[in-house]
Amino acid sequence: MKLLRFPFFLCYIRVSSITIMATGTPIMPATSRETLYLAGYSSKLYIRNVECVLSRYLFHQGDWVTRSLIYVFAIRQKPWRGQSTAFKVKWPKYAALLQVDPPHYLKHNVWAKTEYVVRNYDSQSLVLSDLKDIPSLCSLWVTKQHLFNIPKTTNRTFYELCPDPVYTSFDICD
Repeated sequence: MKLLRFPFFLCYIRVSSITIMATGTPIMPATSRETLYLAGYSSKLYIRNVECVLSRYLFHQGDWVTRSLIYVFAIRQKPWRGQSTAFKVKWPKYAALLQVDPPHYLKHNVWAKTEYVVRNYDSQSLVLSDLKDIPSLCSLWVTKQHLFNIPKTTNRTFYELCPDPVYTSFDICD
C-alpha cells in the first residue's frame, strides 16, 4: 500500500509545481499598460486642491516605461484645470525599488522622488513608499476595476505599514 501512495505523492508534487510555475510573478502595474488611480496615501502627502490623480501608460522604450501623471486642481467652480506631465519608470524584475525619472515640474510640485520601495504589488494594485523617510510615507495605486474593491493583501499592507493612511474618492472626478 505504501508503494501506491508514493507515486501519487510524486504526481501531486509535479502537478502542483506546474501550477505554481504557470502563475509566475504578477505583472508590475507601474510598468504595465493599465491606467492606475491613486486610491490612498499617507496624510502628510496631502496637497491642497489636487484631486483625481491617475497615471496612464504612454509608451515603452528600452528598460523604461513612459507614463503620464494626470490630476486636476480642484477650485470652487468646475471645470477644473487639469494637468498632465510625462515621467519614466523602470522596474527590474523582483527588485525592491521602483526607479522613477520625474521631470523637475513633478519633483517641485508633487514632491516626486527618483526611487520608491515596492511594499506590495499584484497585477491590479501597488503600494509604494518613500525610501528615506521613517516612517515611510506611502501611496496606494489601483486599476479601475479595483478602485472600489482594493485587494485584501494590498489594502492590509497599505493600512498597516503606512502612517496615517487616507483613502481618496473618485466620486467627484466625473
